[in-house]
Amino acid sequence: MSQLPNIILSTQRPIAKPTKIPSLSPKLPTNSPQSQPPLTNRALLALAAEELPTWLAGPYAILLQLASPSIALGSHAHSRFTSDPISRFLRTAVFILAVTHGTPQQLSAVTGIITKQHAHVRGRDYNARNAELQKWTAATLFVAQRKGRMVFGEGSRAVGLRSREEMEGLCMESGRFASVLDMPGEMWPRGLDEFEEYFAREMERIEREGVSAVSAEVGKVLLFGLGLPWWLAWVMVGVRVVVARWLPQGMRRAYGLGDPNEWGMWLGYWTVVWWAWGLNWVMPGFVKRGVNREMLGFMVKAAEDIERTGRWTM
Repeated sequence: MSQLPNIILSTQRPIAKPTKIPSLSPKLPTNSPQSQPPLTNRALLALAAEELPTWLAGPYAILLQLASPSIALGSHAHSRFTSDPISRFLRTAVFILAVTHGTPQQLSAVTGIITKQHAHVRGRDYNARNAELQKWTAATLFVAQRKGRMVFGEGSRAVGLRSREEMEGLCMESGRFASVLDMPGEMWPRGLDEFEEYFAREMERIEREGVSAVSAEVGKVLLFGLGLPWWLAWVMVGVRVVVARWLPQGMRRAYGLGDPNEWGMWLGYWTVVWWAWGLNWVMPGFVKRGVNREMLGFMVKAAEDIERTGRWTM
């Protein structure tokens, strides 16, 4: 499900010293890609999570998730993203970073509180602990991350795009977004080809059956009705023009998005893409590293707060 799960750890445990912020993923050498040692799958996923293009594609993943009527029903009945979108985003970011960078203790804290929350997200036609729904959610994260890096990744390190082997590694490791929850590891596709078959099959089914009314309603709330402060509202304009081009026609129309080939939409899309390219080129490395450290520090604090209080504190 798109909603983050929740674990509870005993509040009677002695509080440990503040956990050291996890070190960032290995720094890539500057020599040619052919002479670089292969990165582990875990390092590939960690590097991807540190890249701006990955996060820019996040709304695309959410809209793909909501195309599942079961996920949309659960989100409609239980999610906080309409009333508190910032908190909802931060919890999602904490979960992703706990998977990609967290220690076993931090990951256990975050996935535990999520699992505890998911236990209450259930109804006649949905269950947040359904392994198939978690598999779909993880699949959308991989697809969005790949799409974001292909479109926005100009000027970045383009991890996962340099070779078929690295893309395979990213694909296989992305299954952890579901297997750390309730999905058995063997449910995840065994390779990139098998993943592509699975994802194409699911997309064809959604297009054939059509986006449900509740999926369309929740998607429209995300795209048009979050009520963000004025200094953030412009972000959603960029989100709408980007996802309108990326989504298949049936989803695009169901979510109330315009024709991506219309002049204004076309210009808006390429404005966002050019902005992302430029930002990747001009942002100094020390700024990127500083942002990553802040995000990882936020994840560490969130995990410590969960261990201490047994709940989210954001």
